[in-house]
Amino acid sequence: MSNSYKSLFITFVKTFNLYIKMINNKLLYFFIFIISIASCKKGKFSQVKNDNTVIDTVKIEDQKNIRSIGETLLPEAKNKVDNWKEYQQLDELLTRFYSISTNEALNLSKELSTTTQQLKDSVKIERFKQPDISIRINVLHNNALRLTDMASISTISTTEVKTEIQNILDAFSALNSKINNITNQEKLEEEVKTIEIE
Repeated sequence: MSNSYKSLFITFVKTFNLYIKMINNKLLYFFIFIISIASCKKGKFSQVKNDNTVIDTVKIEDQKNIRSIGETLLPEAKNKVDNWKEYQQLDELLTRFYSISTNEALNLSKELSTTTQQLKDSVKIERFKQPDISIRINVLHNNALRLTDMASISTISTTEVKTEIQNILDAFSALNSKINNITNQEKLEEEVKTIEIE
């Protein structure tokens, strides 16, 4: 019986050693598996960081755009509108629009539409009540109202806002151009009158 215990013990030890080797191999494979999963998660984390960078570049898109200044008033025309408070307020407000981000423009849109409405209602110079000026003021006011409407639309694109800002500045430039032309025309008519008198 001792031989049988001995052989059973030897078989047990061999089986136990074989089992330990299998467990060591399994443990080795298990640790390799854990390390590879950990490295994959690290890769996903860096990918998330790259996605954050992309989000940051979208925020940069809201930087201020510098636009060229359209036609400004000539000195004689400035003298003509010097007492027109509403025009002066609009001119001052629109100065900010030459270098403005889309978010700032949308935030100022209500103030702009109010100012253009006040301009529209305050025309005191008789010559400026003619259709050629009132049409330009109406176009300017309508563009300001359109920008105000855009502020309430959540799906509006920055390109559409930038286009509307440019339309507003172009309309103001057209108004200034017409005021300059009227002033020059009146100046020429005065000169013609003085020549005829002499």
